[in-house]
Amino acid sequence: MTLVTLENVWKQEENQTILKNISFSLDGSSHVGMKMNEKETATLFELVCGEQIPSSGKIEREAGLILQDRSDDGQYEPLTVQQYLRFFKKIADFQKPLEAFISIFSLSDVWHKKIKDLTKEQKKRVSLFRIYLFSPEIVLLENPLNTLSDEGIELYIQALAYVQNQGIATLITSNYIEDLLLVSKQVYRYRSTIGLETTDLVEEPDGLQNEKVENEGVAPKNIFKVSCKMADKLIFFSPDEIDYIESINSVSHIRIEEDSFPTDLTMNELEEKLRTFGFFRCHRSYLVNLQRVSELISYSKNSYTLILKGSAQAKLPLSRNRLDEMKKLLTL
Repeated sequence: MTLVTLENVWKQEENQTILKNISFSLDGSSHVGMKMNEKETATLFELVCGEQIPSSGKIEREAGLILQDRSDDGQYEPLTVQQYLRFFKKIADFQKPLEAFISIFSLSDVWHKKIKDLTKEQKKRVSLFRIYLFSPEIVLLENPLNTLSDEGIELYIQALAYVQNQGIATLITSNYIEDLLLVSKQVYRYRSTIGLETTDLVEEPDGLQNEKVENEGVAPKNIFKVSCKMADKLIFFSPDEIDYIESINSVSHIRIEEDSFPTDLTMNELEEKLRTFGFFRCHRSYLVNLQRVSELISYSKNSYTLILKGSAQAKLPLSRNRLDEMKKLLTL
């Protein structure tokens, strides 16, 4: 059953457009991620919850209970975790014992600790537990993985996966696509100039990589530069200048530090041309310069992330079925 549908929704405040061209729907199995900033997130969440009326467009809402967890939400600091969650258990009329869920939300070691003494990532899991007690149909989460440690991300993803597996739809926003790939089945990107656009950042099915035609033995080329057309000129980049290449709406974007340059070459063409320069197709939508990779992180047995040198924000997904090939290339 469709829980909420937004169709060509716009929202303006004081002659300023906050959101435009917002169209998507959620059902019980939807786990949607959207890259957008704090102001856009606040407005979107209020529209979905019915706290604001759109300037134009249509919102149809069938969901009974929609709850949200914003980055700046507070908690009752003097209470222990146990006291805090028992308080909300009573309000939510949650019938099962809380103790049966402590390990799912990884709170066993802080159960009797005061909220004020918890770390930020522990507070995040407490908030998620509190929301789960109310059995909502849709949960809205803002930047849930932002500033968490690697261990904190892993534990939060485990807890969130449990919530999602209970038939609760999730709409998650973040400043980083890479975070959304860890917690969402479908990822959108919001651009203030054109509105909400879908991405092709979906995991490829197992076995697809095995069906690829192997191009072993490709002769190295002496010279190759990637060309990008910017206005009335062509810009050329040497392979060693490039951090990684990202496919957005089937357009390849050259990423060099914080800059992005679109190119007419497809990901398959770039993969073929850059393979001999140490580039590796770590995901259907990403081609990474292996010389830039500094860390490989596994948040779960099915989730891998590559961290690039020199930029803590550069995190690329690594498809599970490409892990062995990458290890072989790196002689691990």
